[in-house]
Amino acid sequence: MELRQYWELLRKWLWLIILTTVVAGAASYIFSIQQTPIYQASTRLLVSQSVSNSASLQYADILAAERLSSTYAQMLTARPVVQSALEKAGYPDLDPRAVGISVQPVRDTQLIDLKVEHPNPQVAANIANALPLVFIEFNNAQQTARYQESKLSLQQQLEQLNKDVRNTEAAIEEISGEGADAEGRRTLLEDRLAQYRSSFGNVLAQLESIRLAEANATDTIIVVEPAVPPLRPVRPRVLMNTLLAAIVGAMIGLGAAFLIEYLDDTVKNPDDVGRVTGLSTLGVIARQKNEGAERGLVTVENPRSPVAEAYRTIRTSIQFSSIDKPIYSLVVTSAGPSEGKSTTAANLAVVMAQTGKKTVLIDADLRKPTQHKRFGLPNTVGLTGALLLEDEFEGIEYLLTPSGVDNLWVITSGQLPHNPSELLGSQKLHQFAERLLQDYDFLIFDSPPALAVTDPAVLGQAMDGVLLVVDSGNTREPALMQTMREMEKVQAHVIGVALNRFKARGDAGYYYYYYNRYYSHDEDEQSPGDTPGRKHPPASRPATGGLGQRIARSVRRS
Repeated sequence: MELRQYWELLRKWLWLIILTTVVAGAASYIFSIQQTPIYQASTRLLVSQSVSNSASLQYADILAAERLSSTYAQMLTARPVVQSALEKAGYPDLDPRAVGISVQPVRDTQLIDLKVEHPNPQVAANIANALPLVFIEFNNAQQTARYQESKLSLQQQLEQLNKDVRNTEAAIEEISGEGADAEGRRTLLEDRLAQYRSSFGNVLAQLESIRLAEANATDTIIVVEPAVPPLRPVRPRVLMNTLLAAIVGAMIGLGAAFLIEYLDDTVKNPDDVGRVTGLSTLGVIARQKNEGAERGLVTVENPRSPVAEAYRTIRTSIQFSSIDKPIYSLVVTSAGPSEGKSTTAANLAVVMAQTGKKTVLIDADLRKPTQHKRFGLPNTVGLTGALLLEDEFEGIEYLLTPSGVDNLWVITSGQLPHNPSELLGSQKLHQFAERLLQDYDFLIFDSPPALAVTDPAVLGQAMDGVLLVVDSGNTREPALMQTMREMEKVQAHVIGVALNRFKARGDAGYYYYYYNRYYSHDEDEQSPGDTPGRKHPPASRPATGGLGQRIARSVRRS
């Protein structure tokens, strides 16, 4: 797709994109304002640790402090600590699961950010301030217990070593006499005594070190910035949620628009017509607000409208397309029903007659005829009766009824036969058309839809040309392609396409804009070469005599 096509797609589906945007944004806004506001109180903590005086250990001490920060961050959210903090803050009955607690170490520092979320801002601040205090008490208690356990173990070792020293000294004093044996025992006991005294000194030094560490112990966590009750909630973020939902809604609408366009296989514009059929679009007929009117003869009722001019464009295109091979008989059909082929045939007949050509509109839709209703004519004897005659078409003027437009006559369908395809495919129809062309200039056949029955293909084979009417946005591409294949089978001459009910937008809309302005500037002027026909009551038919009686008898026999 080109950039212009994307722009046209956005313009076409702008209402859908706006709708999904508004719905998504409104739904998110309503949902957000109904949520319970959540407040967040935060406090910043410093992890304190004594650092060795040895320069070689400074990096190790810093690394240990950072690891300690991560460890404390995990310990702060432990259930016993949280439960004790709730009790200390005065909320012993509050479920810890109802409180949102998050702890995050600050990268490359010994700082910890502690955040507490709760619907009550004061409760959140109280818990955030209670947690560090409880953790300090908890950590100090653990450290004290570790010190006491270490001191008790060392004191027990000292008592045992002291006992060993006394026993060894007593054993040395009990040695008497001289000689190698006594001297050897004395030497052995003196060495053992020296070991006991050395061990006693080492253990005593450890005990003093622990006592000194206990005496110099400080809080491992320091509150740098205490929590205060927050003024605004952190959730729900109504504006942010609404904006994000609106953006998502717009994307959904845009995606839906592209999906619809991708799945839509209808013919919409002249480019689609050329791509599917390889034919030219002879004219583009804009969608009319009152196209559901019973007559639909815009070329008579509003001859200066852009729609009427579109039919004149089709007429001109037909005339220019038949310079090498003149067209005197034209079949108007469509792929399916309700695509505007009967209205197109009637209006095309009117504008053809306005050029001065003696034109005959023949209702060849022998299943659902409409032209007699459009022109307000009776439908007793028409095309069916003429094709059932057993002799030549003498007095054929009886079949033609003035339409009320100069130079335009109508042959209605007549009574509906049981075998319309056989009638239209007979040699009689070809002879009938040749007889009409002896006295008239142009024949237009309004035929049934091409995919419903074989009548249009039969007519198209017998006549000079076929005009396909395509309903913009409704005629599907497969149906139009199948119609072309049916026409090609019988070697019908399809001269082009009339694009009906076209929604003018974008570049295509400029034609209608400027044309409307042209016709609105001078309501009194008429288009050169076109004189709208004078409307007058249809001529009455004789009830009996000649061709009429023979046609009536033929219809009764059939």
